[in-house]
Amino acid sequence: MPAHQSISNTTPASSSAETSHLQRFQQLESDIRHYQQYPHGHNPDIKAEWLNEYIDLGLDMAQQAEAANRTQLQESWLKRVYNTLFETALDLVQPDHWRNLCRDYLYQPLFALQHLYRSQPNGDRRIRVLYHELSVTSRYLF
Repeated sequence: MPAHQSISNTTPASSSAETSHLQRFQQLESDIRHYQQYPHGHNPDIKAEWLNEYIDLGLDMAQQAEAANRTQLQESWLKRVYNTLFETALDLVQPDHWRNLCRDYLYQPLFALQHLYRSQPNGDRRIRVLYHELSVTSRYLF
């Protein structure tokens, strides 16, 4: 099943698919955070595919939470993806090319969080905090 396909059904077959998606999400998250453990001969296109699949799975789970009217869970999925990419981009142990790639992909969960926060009380403040944090850290580390 493609990573971008919805996992929102609640039948036993879809429950199994949902578990599989969650396991894949967790594996990709670990691979992203621990990139430096992999031999440097790997194809960089495959690494970009990791990021795309990870983000797609996270956005799918956030959309599933939104469809169930579970705003806090939706935010949690989006922040998890954002924080994984943000923390990896800041991790000085990671190779520069990997940190830069993670930083380049930050816009996707950031825009999704911005969209979510637009409809919430204090949402403008919350998105300003994220942008400020990104701006300040970018000045010092990139």
